[in-house]
Amino acid sequence: MIRIEQLAKNYSHQGRDIRALHNINLNIETGQVFGIIGRSGAGKSTLLRALNLLERPSSGRVLIDDEDITSFDTQQLHTLRQRVGMVFQHFNLLQAKTVAENISFPLKLTGKYSRQQISARVAELLELVGLHEHGSKYPAQLSGGQKQRVGIARALANYPQLLLCDEATSALDPETTQAILRLLLDINRKLGLTIVLITHEMQVIRMICDRVAVIEAGEIVETGDVVDVFLHPQHAVTKSLVAENQALDVDLLRQVCRDDNQQLLRITYIGRATHEPILSRIAMQTRADISILQGVIASIKDTPYGQLLVGVRGTVTDRETVINLLRSAEVRVDAVEGVA
Repeated sequence: MIRIEQLAKNYSHQGRDIRALHNINLNIETGQVFGIIGRSGAGKSTLLRALNLLERPSSGRVLIDDEDITSFDTQQLHTLRQRVGMVFQHFNLLQAKTVAENISFPLKLTGKYSRQQISARVAELLELVGLHEHGSKYPAQLSGGQKQRVGIARALANYPQLLLCDEATSALDPETTQAILRLLLDINRKLGLTIVLITHEMQVIRMICDRVAVIEAGEIVETGDVVDVFLHPQHAVTKSLVAENQALDVDLLRQVCRDDNQQLLRITYIGRATHEPILSRIAMQTRADISILQGVIASIKDTPYGQLLVGVRGTVTDRETVINLLRSAEVRVDAVEGVA
């Protein structure tokens, strides 16, 4: 488990103090995929790099398995970094070495493994990341996705307990991004590895993370299970990040419903209810007209969900009946403000 307590990081630039992180408090459970999301300059890279002390905090503590790594000496830090793998945005491969040599490099640095052990480990990792036929190639001969697979294999070489991913998919096209995220999720499940990743894309968080922290101006503004944060964001920054990932145009539909004397509702299904004909059943039970105006049915990691904007036309009693029936079906209902 990782525990971050009152972490702060300040820089001095041209005589000015710049605050990069302030009062960061987080718990990351063993085996989780934990996402940190924020816009450029929010402080997410600084926070990630504090987890292996590539960035040494100005104050506060980082504890991994109850050990305060901020107090480690040089030798302890060297040992720690062998237990913490890191995957970089731009791959950081050694261009003059083959794929196999790139993966074996951190193993050789330890001085702990024989040539046979290194060869066996490289073969195992090439198989794991789907590159078993590419060991003798050089980075220049690989696609972006293949380069990142090499980076992941190299990060796993020393049997780490923790994998840090620094915008690991932001340099990739959408299809390749999906493949790399599936690979990371597969690694998490097969190896029980704790993964902490940073990103500016809510889609990345939605696909593979269990929990998420939203960072803005060096501070954590919201944290929680991805399902809760994604479907019911509380902070303005989170709402903005979620809105960019969804196609729900609340402002437009608010005006449509106002003009057409409909009540605008946001309804949220999670789990089995997502695929049940709840709305059609309620429409048959009531005298209200229910219109699906916009929405999405998808999944957050392994959890199916639906979030719809619906317009309800009818008497006040009809509308209240619809809302009560939805809630009795364990569907979350929120009336959109500004629409009667």
